Amino acid sequence: MKILLADDHAPTREELASLILKQEDLTVVGQATGGEDAVHRTRELRPALIVMDINMPDMNGIEATRAIRASDPDVLILALSNHTGSDLVKAALDAGAAGYVRKDQAYEELIPAIRAVAAGKHYIGTRVND
Repeated sequence: MKILLADDHAPTREELASLILKQEDLTVVGQATGGEDAVHRTRELRPALIVMDINMPDMNGIEATRAIRASDPDVLILALSNHTGSDLVKAALDAGAAGYVRKDQAYEELIPAIRAVAAGKHYIGTRVND
């Protein structure tokens, strides 16, 4: 499965990439540094799934999710954020994300979340509304 990572912090993208690349059937095809970049890179790279930070410059992850899903409804999006209030989670899901994981839970939950979303299920992390 081809995955695009969208997060404005390079160390976070690298950490996520290292988790994903430990899986034989998953590959990171690119990285985006903001929402507008995510929209552009999605058109260019055609990933199957995007791990999308919610709080990014130029266009936040919710707006980017909405734009990407409007142009390509088959792309799966997994929201990832430090901010996990119920209104934010609902906004991400309403925009078209199929799951939501807290960044501080990514080590434990990223791969199971990717697999659930890829299987057509929704995934809400265990500590999302804490």
